[in-house]
Amino acid sequence: MFLSYISKKIKTNFFFIILTITIFTTYGKSINFDYTNLDDDLLIPRSIFVSSEIKNIPKLFLTSCYYSNDTVFYRPILSLSFVIEATFFKNNIKIYHLTNIILFILSIYLMYVFLYKLRLDKDILKFIILLIAVHPIFTSCAVWIPGRNDTLLTIFIMLSFINFVNYLELNKSKYVILYFFFFILALFTKETAIAIIPMYFIFIFSFGYRIKPRNIINNLLILFLTLIIYFILRSLSVSSIGIKEYILNFSICGFNILSGFMTYIEKFIIPKYIPVMLYNIRINPLTIVINILTFSFLAISYYRNFIDRKIIIFSLLWFIICLLPTFFMQEYLFLTHRLIIPSLGMIIIITLIINKIIIKYPISKKYLLVFFIILFTIYSYASYIQQNKYQNPDIFWVNAYLDAPNYHSTLHGLANIYISKEDYEKAKTLLYRAENIKKTKYLLAIANVLCFEKKFNEAEILLFKSIDANVNKPLCYKTLSAIYMEQNNIEKALEYAQKAYRLDPNNIVFSELLSDLYIMNKNYEQAVIVNFELIKLDNKNSKYYYNLSILFENLKDNKKAIEYIQKAIKINNNFNYKKQLQKLITI
Repeated sequence: MFLSYISKKIKTNFFFIILTITIFTTYGKSINFDYTNLDDDLLIPRSIFVSSEIKNIPKLFLTSCYYSNDTVFYRPILSLSFVIEATFFKNNIKIYHLTNIILFILSIYLMYVFLYKLRLDKDILKFIILLIAVHPIFTSCAVWIPGRNDTLLTIFIMLSFINFVNYLELNKSKYVILYFFFFILALFTKETAIAIIPMYFIFIFSFGYRIKPRNIINNLLILFLTLIIYFILRSLSVSSIGIKEYILNFSICGFNILSGFMTYIEKFIIPKYIPVMLYNIRINPLTIVINILTFSFLAISYYRNFIDRKIIIFSLLWFIICLLPTFFMQEYLFLTHRLIIPSLGMIIIITLIINKIIIKYPISKKYLLVFFIILFTIYSYASYIQQNKYQNPDIFWVNAYLDAPNYHSTLHGLANIYISKEDYEKAKTLLYRAENIKKTKYLLAIANVLCFEKKFNEAEILLFKSIDANVNKPLCYKTLSAIYMEQNNIEKALEYAQKAYRLDPNNIVFSELLSDLYIMNKNYEQAVIVNFELIKLDNKNSKYYYNLSILFENLKDNKKAIEYIQKAIKINNNFNYKKQLQKLITI
């Protein structure tokens, strides 16, 4: 029995090694990729500021992943993953890409572990999981840094269900603690985890498990308390999701859901082209044919009992319920990483179908193996090429624009590329198009381009329009402050810098601007206060200690000036800092 256990462990570990090698071979080159400037350029730098002090970490559970309370995205575990990396590796982008690959490996492997516990044929399952690992529809999970949100969610949901199975089979309280613990982590990773709750009950029914009524009540009580805590924290941190809007506009939302589901199914079955993003999805004849064939086959399998009917129901409900929340957004955008959790339902059905075929026609084994080799080769190569679209901002936004040329965010993203190349006319053309689609949203962006062109009066008009529309107010105030600084109107520059700071005191850029203006105004006492606030946000930045030393020198407090320049030198042994210390000592 011991030898059997050892043999089983070796086989399991060997598969994990094969899976790891496969994924690293396919996606390893993405470690050298840059940012895409789609969310990653916001999430990582802000996480670096949070990581400067451990006491900032609890704040992650009281704000959105964008460190702002005016969005609906409450994802503290995602933020925590970035903060952990930032604590040890700061802005080393290679580490973030490496972490993404590791998380993707774990998510795919835990899918295998969970499905293996359901007694699916382990050999067939291994082949299917290897295909999923290199399927081009999941490329963004591995190579787009914010895509880890769904791989983290997959990891925690799989760990929750693995322990849920253990609880149902062994009835030990430690497994209750574990499956709830991982469900809570999933819940704080992404809001869509709420949708998975009914699947625990459907799972019991579909796979023939039994649970005592008393245990059901106890589990529901724990779940109820968990959700109360979650919703309280969420309501304090982000704005609510307007479900009412979807109900009132169900005709539009319903079309998005239908076309979205059909497109995901088509891209999963025949991934001939995987877009970076799609907006306003249009159904083509191929999509319709693939979906009709897919559901016809499932209907035949159900009525002829080719596969256990309960498992078909479970798999379809898993796919539908897990994918459905992705459509509850003000503007639905087709992004492929969202399919990783719903795909579990497809994997179950495919595994069972292949198992039935092999049992009925044993000779089909060798043909299926050849088919696997062909698919594996095609998928691996496609994913290896597909990931190049995420290589850097220029390549990413060009591809995004080709996929969604009428989506205002892709117009904005491509405009930023032209701005970086100082082609302001093309940038403005794209931004005005975006502004026509989404009124007032891009006035600030256009104003910034006008500032680059030194057209400050035109920029000022647009900024006040944006402020009147209550759009991007803090950034508008900051840009106005910069305009007045350029015009040497320090009084007005200070006024608008203060407004920006009051609206977002945790924004380092606003604080630094305000500090500079206080110094220019020779208001050293206020500059000291702001620099102390900056140190709270980032206590590893030597520049703030150096600023304090200069400020205290101007305030004739030589003792404090020496104290803070010494702190600056401890962080950064800079020549100018040493020169400042020497000057202070000789006074």
